[in-house]
Amino acid sequence: MSEIKSVAIAGASGTLGLHVLKALVDANFQVTVLTRSKKPGAYDARVTVVEVDFTSVESLTASLKGIDALVSTVAGTVIESQTVLIDAAIAAGVKRFIPSEYGSCTTNPKLESMPIYAPMFKIKQYLQEKAKAGQLTWTVLACGAFLDFLFGHSMILNFENHKATLFDEGDNKISSTSMPNVGKAIVGILKNFEATKNKIVRTSEVILTQNGLLRIAQGLRPDIKWEISKIQTSVTLKEGLEELKAGDFSMPVILKILAGTAFAGETYGSFYDETDNELLGINKLTEEDLKKLVAEKLA
Repeated sequence: MSEIKSVAIAGASGTLGLHVLKALVDANFQVTVLTRSKKPGAYDARVTVVEVDFTSVESLTASLKGIDALVSTVAGTVIESQTVLIDAAIAAGVKRFIPSEYGSCTTNPKLESMPIYAPMFKIKQYLQEKAKAGQLTWTVLACGAFLDFLFGHSMILNFENHKATLFDEGDNKISSTSMPNVGKAIVGILKNFEATKNKIVRTSEVILTQNGLLRIAQGLRPDIKWEISKIQTSVTLKEGLEELKAGDFSMPVILKILAGTAFAGETYGSFYDETDNELLGINKLTEEDLKKLVAEKLA
């Protein structure tokens, strides 16, 4: 049984990366941050910060010597370039690689050739080939939609303006995990080396539906009148793909594709009835916890 003591992270300054970095440090791993350029005081004093060239296997290999695991939280735009990180990890003798994926339905075969999702499948396939050759091990974390994102960006309900755009009538289920708990789940992966070896693990802090949240909101604040409209996820997805094909790579277009798949419920497997929560140390949100979250958004 291999023990992970030293962990490197790529993408530590990103939205998710900051949470993952904190979880790794709090779990007392020896943490190394890989960065393009050092900024004094940017990270915790307990962290080793190393400047690297992310396009160079040689540069990365030198920085990964003596590292047990490499966690990637790089941005979606550079997912495919993780092959360089993987090659360097192998050359340096890293035992475990966790790719940047952390999605809702990113592991569903139906999406293998779809824009946005296709690069993730290429990375999974690359890792599987390397693992089969005995060069390293991998774990993919499927965590559902980020809870912070769903509540913070009006994706699931527009709490501020009291508007609800219901996808497919609003009863589709979606698993969700907060970013701090994604960090905690990654710690759980690294602490359970054999049990998480060369596989997809799933965590779901809560399974949500738009109508379920709307009922909570209406119960808490019956004085608020909600403006409700409906849209089909298939239509949203079709629009997004057509706009992308026409050369529009803007965030609204990307969000259409994400919403059209992640909010489609069973179509792409966006919720997990079976999870690895217990293994990874993730507790489920209670109904009261959920009510508190909704109350905060309505305050």
